[in-house]
Amino acid sequence: MRSFTLTTNKLSICIARDAPSIQCASTVGVDRNLRNLTVGKTSRPIAMTYRRLRIAKNTVRTLASFRRDDTRIRTAIASKYGQRRTAARTGHLLHTATKTIVTVAVQRREAIVLEDIRGIRCLYRKGNGQTRKYRGRMNGWSFSEAQRQIECKARWVGLPVVRLSRRETRGSSVTCPRCGERLHSDKRLGRKLWCGKCRVVMDRDRVAAVNLARRGRVRFARSRPLIEAQGGAVEAVKGNPTPTVIPGVDAPKLTQPTTSQQNSAD
Repeated sequence: MRSFTLTTNKLSICIARDAPSIQCASTVGVDRNLRNLTVGKTSRPIAMTYRRLRIAKNTVRTLASFRRDDTRIRTAIASKYGQRRTAARTGHLLHTATKTIVTVAVQRREAIVLEDIRGIRCLYRKGNGQTRKYRGRMNGWSFSEAQRQIECKARWVGLPVVRLSRRETRGSSVTCPRCGERLHSDKRLGRKLWCGKCRVVMDRDRVAAVNLARRGRVRFARSRPLIEAQGGAVEAVKGNPTPTVIPGVDAPKLTQPTTSQQNSAD
């Protein structure tokens, strides 16, 4: 045990363990979507649906059915069903899905590849020409929680995780994994795309997972020596990420040693 934090109603314990790095021979891509987590590296990836939209829809419908004009009662009921929507049921289903992804990756010795989709909330703001219902559904997407759980569980067992930049994942969901041509969409196909050269129809989520796995394999081959050198104790702490240095704020703290310190060191 490294440390603990004691509050009035909670005890948080920080535990560390020596997790040996797993030697991986391949990579597997994980595409995070609103309805599912698509995992795979071949033309037939697996889509793991965790029924988040159904739970959110039922919760909103239940809250709308209450007609009692009492602010205190409505606030208590909304808080209760809000916890059910975010943590009680959705969090458990997401935990089961991420645990399965890491377990299968460890068995097959495959490094997990994730894409950088930070800033996606900016696409669903008021004034972008979208309805309130659509914005609420998209902003309820727990993509960062899925990434946090995958990275935490993977580090706990020593499984490498590769994070691709936006430049490396550009066009991953609209590029044919077979020939590299741009895929075409059709309203009649829904979320499926078709390739004019290969003459095949593929789901865009599965296309993204395959492309992430292939592009991450190149990055993983270059960064494998660095990943193997970063072994040692791994912390399993929720909400305690690696501190990020902010140039405008933390720059004065990262000062160079003075002349007297350099002379004493010499």
